[in-house]
Amino acid sequence: MPVTEALATPPKTQLLKFVADSLRAGTIELPSLPDIAIDIRVAINQADLEISDLAKLIQQDPGLSAYLLKISHSAHYNRGKPARNLTAAIQRLGLNAARDFSASYALKTLFLIQDPTVKSYMRDIWKRSVHTAALAHVMARHCKFDPDRALLAGLLQDIGALPLLANVKSYPELCSNPGELQKLLAEFSGKISGLILHNWQFDEELVQVGLNRENWMRDKSPQADLADLILVARYHTYLAERSHGKLPQLSRLPAFKKLGLEEIGPEQGLAFLTEAKQEIDELRSTLQ
Repeated sequence: MPVTEALATPPKTQLLKFVADSLRAGTIELPSLPDIAIDIRVAINQADLEISDLAKLIQQDPGLSAYLLKISHSAHYNRGKPARNLTAAIQRLGLNAARDFSASYALKTLFLIQDPTVKSYMRDIWKRSVHTAALAHVMARHCKFDPDRALLAGLLQDIGALPLLANVKSYPELCSNPGELQKLLAEFSGKISGLILHNWQFDEELVQVGLNRENWMRDKSPQADLADLILVARYHTYLAERSHGKLPQLSRLPAFKKLGLEEIGPEQGLAFLTEAKQEIDELRSTLQ
């Protein structure tokens, strides 16, 4: 872009153009899912996998091992006695949950960028993703979805913010205008999330979760899907934060109606989440 044109173009537009052009050219550095998460996904797809072999793989990362043991002791998975070792913890969680929680541990590391320009934004986005994931985990049981998959979807939805924040320091005017930067993240993180999840070879259902993370009036089909569940969970995250001034009424959301929550009603819908507050808080603490 010529210098005179660049000076006349708002920083937000400049950053979006840079990211869009780089995505088209394949020159932007998209975040990579850490190797341990990829290795675990590959291993679990093997028909003859033994849990003891998976435990040996996971033990290569002591932090991940401790993380899975901690989750296995949480209220949702606890069976009265703590798991004595990692193999017992994986048996308690199940293979799919172990895979998804391993991915959540890997995701957390991607948001631990120490650059002071974006550190607080990264922290806030991760906290919101964790809260959304914990709410989705509890809601999934009421709505007949897989709770562990719902939790992973909640954690994945905001991954698209990473390329935007990784490049924003080149635009000081945007960095010094939190309101504009928040608008940018709200409007475009979902589109980039979908691209990254496709790049990571997650299935289309999870790609749609990223693409539609704030598409409040989404009404794609008569049947509720995972993206609908995450939408309503994210809505409740904003209610708890009191940080979103333009939310539509909950009862107007097609996702709310399709999930069967309309029969409960908006007030009662909030109530069952309030009753599960201890479980939600424990999950949030574990994931953060």
